[in-house]
Amino acid sequence: MEAAFWHQKWKENRIGFHQADFNRWLQSWWSAQQGSAPVLVPLCGKSRDMLWLREQGHPVDGFELSELAITQFFDENKLSAERSEVGPYQCHRHEDLRIYQGDFFAAPELGQRYRLVYDRAALIALPGAMRRQYAALMSRLVEAGGQVLLVTLEYQPEQQQQPPFSVGEMEVRTLFERDFGVEVLGRATELDHPRVLSGQLSYFDEVAYRLIRRG
Repeated sequence: MEAAFWHQKWKENRIGFHQADFNRWLQSWWSAQQGSAPVLVPLCGKSRDMLWLREQGHPVDGFELSELAITQFFDENKLSAERSEVGPYQCHRHEDLRIYQGDFFAAPELGQRYRLVYDRAALIALPGAMRRQYAALMSRLVEAGGQVLLVTLEYQPEQQQQPPFSVGEMEVRTLFERDFGVEVLGRATELDHPRVLSGQLSYFDEVAYRLIRRG
């Protein structure tokens, strides 16, 4: 998607992809993780999941295109933020939580790699061609043995032509299996999702994966 598309989404407050509560898969899966390694959160928006990760003792590096989303995150959570230029980004920082404002695909310019990644709404925000670029980028950013918690959505793709997109297991494996081991952690069928209840979608599933970077 063009940058203007996402700027307009945030400007018009059309952010149905935003979750006010902590993600269910994050809370159940992360309990098995140990240590205090930094966590990469691509296309983070104003997700409160970043606060939950900090509470578990992790520094957080989020990446977000929209300045409005970043401003809302800090304002709504009553956090002050210092700004500075870091590489190609404007970095908004509160203690050990940093959100880099700009194009996530420029992240390699920072020279950082990660052992932990949380993706709830990044892959599914991107059209097909960009999903392939994203998978290649993740291979560059994740250390050998590093793990990614990937949360996707599945529905009949022809029923919706805008993000969040449906990304099924076969596509996840096609995108990532060259460089990552892929494990399905679980699936949740949302029978009470508004678009299912209204008849817009026939089903709406949230699926969680563990990706482990091969050496």
